Amino acid sequence: MPDAPQKVSLTLSLEEAEALHTALEDLLESAIGNDGRLERAYRILGWRILAAKGGAGLTARIAALAREAESLEEYEAARDRELGPILDGLERNENRDP
Repeated sequence: MPDAPQKVSLTLSLEEAEALHTALEDLLESAIGNDGRLERAYRILGWRILAAKGGAGLTARIAALAREAESLEEYEAARDRELGPILDGLERNENRDP
């Protein structure tokens, strides 16, 4: 039976986490950022930043989904279920700028 993955705990201020998220985004947008592991780290950090935030309306609902999720994949599936109809409506031709 394989060993369970070890967990690491890292504590950053929200400001530090957002700065790291921005740095990862910059790397992803550059030629250096073609590594799937880097993209996953970026997505995980974004999920955890959302979980730390509050807000109102849709932002608050997405932050709640992030807090409730046990994994990145669980969060992304819940977000897609929640936002899918909203994004579909926004992408309709009648809702686009001319």
